[in-house]
Amino acid sequence: KHGFRFGGDSGMAQVTRRYILATFSFSTSQVSPWKDSLNFLSPDLHECSWHRNYTRENFPFGDFDPVGVHCDDEIDGVIILDDYQKPIPYFVVNIRIFNDLNGPFPPEFGYLMDCRTVMLENHISLTGQLPQTMGNMSNLFSVALLFTGLGGELPGSLFRLKNLNTIQIQHNLGKNWSLPSNVEGIDDTQLERLVLKNSFVGNIPSWIANLKQLQTLDLSTNKFEGAIPETIGDLPSLKYLNLMGNNLTETIPSSVGNLPAIEVLILGNNQLQGELPASIGNLR
Repeated sequence: KHGFRFGGDSGMAQVTRRYILATFSFSTSQVSPWKDSLNFLSPDLHECSWHRNYTRENFPFGDFDPVGVHCDDEIDGVIILDDYQKPIPYFVVNIRIFNDLNGPFPPEFGYLMDCRTVMLENHISLTGQLPQTMGNMSNLFSVALLFTGLGGELPGSLFRLKNLNTIQIQHNLGKNWSLPSNVEGIDDTQLERLVLKNSFVGNIPSWIANLKQLQTLDLSTNKFEGAIPETIGDLPSLKYLNLMGNNLTETIPSSVGNLPAIEVLILGNNQLQGELPASIGNLR
């Protein structure tokens, strides 16, 4: 039976996983089929085998890139193709080739509870927003979306995920993105890298200062406007802050001098006014 991890449950978890991945496949092939099926929906293959091996540079596995869904052994990182011999610790959705994904992200995607990483790149025909249901992906560690047609308000539920380490969204080719105006319950999250570039509008919200583990905050080359929030100085772990190339106005808040771990501070190419705060002299 499939579903080793859930011993004796007739693979119910696997049935759910396959259903969600099938929904994702159907939803993102509404206008035209994927260029490569990536073995998706193959009835004779475990979903850990729903991928094809491509060659590309700078991939974590060297030149070897398993495009589609692949499952990794938790101990040695070896890709496993099924769960007959051992349970599946987590799996990765990795489609970073042009494969003509089109249409919206289905809300069902947010119930992939064992998904650790989502990497999508070069899919300009993906449309709509990320679903709020992604806040259910309790094992999610990183999200990377590059050169897609997605947009809209980034789900606040993402920022409440306890294991999420990285959010990277840049080079968007669809409509603009924005950050939610208010997100609560994020004081004990583990987010370390927030990289949002090229397609975000609106204000930089003050709640970002509640991401106490944040080390990299890169909001450069967007269309953020208004003031830099005074709370920006409440990020005790922040090492890299880049707000260059926005439409930010008013003065630089004195709180930037309270960033104890800061190593890189870039604020150029904005509409900032006034003198540099004396507190910047406190930075080392």
